[in-house]
Amino acid sequence: MKRVLLILSTTRYSKASLDGALAEARQIRDGGEEVALHVLYIRETEELAQVKSTVDGDAFLGAGPQAQIIESLEKQHHATAVRRIERGRRGAAELGIPFSANEVQGDYLKLAQAETADHDVVYLSRADRPYISRLLFGSAAESVARLVRKEGHKVVINDATPPAWGE
Repeated sequence: MKRVLLILSTTRYSKASLDGALAEARQIRDGGEEVALHVLYIRETEELAQVKSTVDGDAFLGAGPQAQIIESLEKQHHATAVRRIERGRRGAAELGIPFSANEVQGDYLKLAQAETADHDVVYLSRADRPYISRLLFGSAAESVARLVRKEGHKVVINDATPPAWGE
């Protein structure tokens, strides 16, 4: 059985990644092979804590309101991820293929690398940053992609785009 993995995270999410993973699963199924879709949602709690700590005392709006904004953004993103997971579940059901999802907390790079080994195709989203920024400071998604390619698996990276309200 072929296994397709979609990795979502607190800072990396893309509707295109879900659409691509479902299309890939459909193509594999239509080619006569069995396929399953798995979604891994990584809540980057350490990264969010670090962002919150940087606004203490120096926040433009004041530490309290700024921390509330960050918490609100985290909740909004979690709600978006849950909607994407449910959309994946519905899409897999329409295709008649097995679906599973895990929500974990921790470091994106470590968790994503650990999960990819058992999958044939991996869909990743990359934080929406300019190319030069990724070149100079690196990219966790690119690091995972290099590992996946080295293991001989297919990897697809989509740039993260914020969802439209209510999406």
